[in-house]
Amino acid sequence: MRGYRRSGKADKAKIERLPVDLLSRGPKVRPAERTVMVWEIPDKHILDTSAWNQLFDDPDRALLVEKLDTKNIVPTSIAISEISAIETRERRIGLLALMKALGKDKRPFATPNNIIIMACQGYSRRDRVITLNAGDEATGAWIALNKPDLIDEAAQRMSLDFNAERERVFRESNEGLRPALQFLFANGVERPRSIGGLIEHYAKDDSFLYDVVNPLYERAVGAPLPEAELWPLLNSLPHWRMFLMGYACGIYQRAVKEHGYGHLRNPGHLDLWSAVYLPDCEYFITHDKRQRRALKVLNKGSRRPAAILSYSEWRAALFADTPS
Repeated sequence: MRGYRRSGKADKAKIERLPVDLLSRGPKVRPAERTVMVWEIPDKHILDTSAWNQLFDDPDRALLVEKLDTKNIVPTSIAISEISAIETRERRIGLLALMKALGKDKRPFATPNNIIIMACQGYSRRDRVITLNAGDEATGAWIALNKPDLIDEAAQRMSLDFNAERERVFRESNEGLRPALQFLFANGVERPRSIGGLIEHYAKDDSFLYDVVNPLYERAVGAPLPEAELWPLLNSLPHWRMFLMGYACGIYQRAVKEHGYGHLRNPGHLDLWSAVYLPDCEYFITHDKRQRRALKVLNKGSRRPAAILSYSEWRAALFADTPS
């Protein structure tokens, strides 16, 4: 699937608290002024792993599958990776078969980090489109969908360990950051009152943003990002915007908040990574309340906001046969 220029302007009324305008400032560079989007597929639905599990266990699954035949379900490499880590072989294969049946011949979206890599590479070449389903992980996910029997015990364990390592690094990074931030707040630095407040604070600091963005860009492209192109990059690629806000959300919830910052009370790394998918779907469905709350906040900062639905809301809409 490929992206191309989307026409039309953002609905500013829908942005609410998140500082989209701050994330849109800076100079414009004509060769980079394009908005990247998925190849035109209407009515795209992305299911989080939690939603796939709910659908698999739904007593009316057969009827729901029939109703979903007219919808465009786009699998993701994140969900395939998490399902590949399920220990019970029968359930693992059954879920992958369900994803393949509903996704049909749509290749899964790449993992968010690979989408960012491809976005940087496309930007550096001034491509008018980027590919959203390339990379080794997306290829592996496509193989898993078509040949689920290849996910044996060793592959299952590898997926489980790999996902656990991602979550461990995310958790330890924020836990390590927390003492220093709490010290600052205890000694006169004003604590941001919301995720939006934290994003607004750092969106004003070009040097900070460049220090975050450039190492990833340079690793993807092999050359540093010219400092003058920081904002043209962020303005051109909605995936970068959501990627950065997802990490800001994790920092706020686990390192900035005074209360309720434990890892069991907040969405995990892969949950927040999924924000990168929001600009390229009309509906994102999850059964995870923590993820849904976080993505609804981040979605307000997207120029192409999706509908964030619980599984029960989505299910009811399908039976009502009306748009969500």
